[in-house]
Amino acid sequence: MSGFKSFKKIDLNIKLSPKAKKTLWGIIFIFIICLILTIDLIPGKLDLEIGQVSYTDIEAPGNLTFIDEERTEELRRLAAEDARKEYKEDSGVNKSVINRLGIFFERIKNSKEKILAAEDEEIREKVFIEEIEEVKGDFTEINEEVIISFLQTPPEAIEVLEAEAIRLMDARLKDTIFEEELPEAREELVKQAMELELDREYKIALAGLLESTVKVNMILDEEATGENQERAMKEVKPRTITVQEGEMIVRKGDIVSEDVIKILQEFGLQKPGVNYLSLAGMIISLLIIIATGSIYFYKYKPEIWNDQKKMVFLQLMIIFILLLAKLVNSIPPQADSFHFPYLVPVAAASILTTVLIGRDVAVILTVFITFLVALLFNNNYNAALVGFISGLVGIFSVSRFSQRNDLVRAGFYVSGVLMILITGLKMVNPFTGWVDFIGHISMGVLNGVIVAILANGLLPYLENGFGLTSSAKLLELSNPGQELIKRLLVEAPGTYHHCVIVGNLAESAAENIGADPLLTRVGAYYHDIGKMKRPYFFVENYYGNQNPHKKLTANLSALIIKSHIKDGVELAREHKLPEIIIDIIEQHHGTNSISYFYQEALEDSKHEEIKESDFRYDGPKPQFKEAAILMLADIVEAAVRSKDFNKNNHNRIEGVVRELIRDKLIAGQLDESALTLRELDIIADSFVKVLTGIYHQRVEYPENVLKEMKRADKNGNNRN
Repeated sequence: MSGFKSFKKIDLNIKLSPKAKKTLWGIIFIFIICLILTIDLIPGKLDLEIGQVSYTDIEAPGNLTFIDEERTEELRRLAAEDARKEYKEDSGVNKSVINRLGIFFERIKNSKEKILAAEDEEIREKVFIEEIEEVKGDFTEINEEVIISFLQTPPEAIEVLEAEAIRLMDARLKDTIFEEELPEAREELVKQAMELELDREYKIALAGLLESTVKVNMILDEEATGENQERAMKEVKPRTITVQEGEMIVRKGDIVSEDVIKILQEFGLQKPGVNYLSLAGMIISLLIIIATGSIYFYKYKPEIWNDQKKMVFLQLMIIFILLLAKLVNSIPPQADSFHFPYLVPVAAASILTTVLIGRDVAVILTVFITFLVALLFNNNYNAALVGFISGLVGIFSVSRFSQRNDLVRAGFYVSGVLMILITGLKMVNPFTGWVDFIGHISMGVLNGVIVAILANGLLPYLENGFGLTSSAKLLELSNPGQELIKRLLVEAPGTYHHCVIVGNLAESAAENIGADPLLTRVGAYYHDIGKMKRPYFFVENYYGNQNPHKKLTANLSALIIKSHIKDGVELAREHKLPEIIIDIIEQHHGTNSISYFYQEALEDSKHEEIKESDFRYDGPKPQFKEAAILMLADIVEAAVRSKDFNKNNHNRIEGVVRELIRDKLIAGQLDESALTLRELDIIADSFVKVLTGIYHQRVEYPENVLKEMKRADKNGNNRN
């Protein structure tokens, strides 16, 4: 780890208000994400158009086979147009047409009666005009001249024409009439009408009537036709374009064809045109995703939202994964056997976030990243699904992270699950061969390997750079071989023993209330390292009855006692201890009073003004549960150690423990720690259980047993 000691922590303390800093970082983050999603990483792409003369020779950089979707779709459209059309007979058409003819002639007859009933010629002409409109009514398809001809026909001829019209129409409708056959049917009826042995004007009127009223009696069966079209489209084989490595795609001076452009696009060599509508849609989608994530953290994770370093850490994780995704997206396709989007190591960000911040935050981050990955890969939700599942597997794999080898194991878990997932995704689609199948699965396996490498390699830098602490780092700090712990054992052995017992007390209590037991124990090991500067001024390090404070004033003694906090913080910073441990060192006494020396100062200086603030620790009060637990464990261990427990240990210890905790609660030392009364009760029970085991009542052996033990010991020594 010495190589990381020189790695400077990221300085995020820009001289701006917290709100301004958060806004600035947010704007920078959105700007970078927009750039990643919309700008190509690989410069120098070709800018050719269909019909343009190529200005250079272009060779295929690799083997490539792909489906020409546009041409395939065109072939399918043509096949659908050529598919057999199915028809069905409309049984109601024949009857409807015959009925309409009957209605027409009924109107003609009625109108003729009205016209003939007119008294004089002038009235008859007026009635004639009115009856034309009356007959026409809903027979809009019949020419007005035909109607006039029938109105001028004598009544006896009307009967003949009606009979002939119905006969001819009925005969024609008994045969099928398709849409394309309608003109032919009309011509046939006209011809038949003109062949009748009638006066010419009657035949012309009849022909016009039949031509206007005949209808199609075979209609298109859309369902059956649609099935034929669908069957024809399925039978069309996809048009594929195959290019071998080194093959000349287009030569200098040749006309650029549509196929050339498609090949260049598949290889990723063609510069895409700017689609402003698509660009606007992507930015809108991005802003909605970011807004949703921000609202979630603001409302439900304020401790993360208000921690600038953690927010920047999450933003950098997103940017890092998207940059890798962009790099993967820029790799030219070599063959269908490799689906490069499956390589995006989303799980690396999920694992690192779980280890350094927490599982719930890691889950939200994983969802956020996978949506952005889908956008980057043109809404490729298979790639997003693979990223999301791999991220969840990574989170589950390091939920109980305790050593760095767990990161390697998590990578193997990711590989295993992705093998199964990608197999399932491939089985959904038609089988395309074993080479393609194995190639896709290999991308999933490689994803897990990359995840393990990135998580292992980045963790130390992220811990140092952002002041975040993982369980592995805490385990390293708890090793007795650590320099500060070894020094504490040698230079202040009493304090070392005190720290170990406090660690046992605090760890047990933290575990019982759901706090972080490892952090609490490690914090206990280091909370009093400041005493190494003047170890002999602290009671646990006294030798014999010597008390150096007897030679000092109460004020000076209190100052020395208080200074072990400041000395501990300086020592911790010098040895690059995590910020969370430094916070525990600063907070483990809160603003408690050094009451012994305060009372002594009051007795010795009756005529001088004594400031109580001079006899209080500088604080701050414990800001989180682990620091508060450590404060309580510290004072409880010291108080119980100072008393003589020989009988009724459990009850006496419990009384002392609960009284001390109650005093700190009343004094307001726990107000900012988020501990509840229920948790304080559990903490008290945990302390009592551990302390009772340490200070249990000894069994007094009978005199004769003691003599026998001494005799056996003496004989044993003689034999030696």
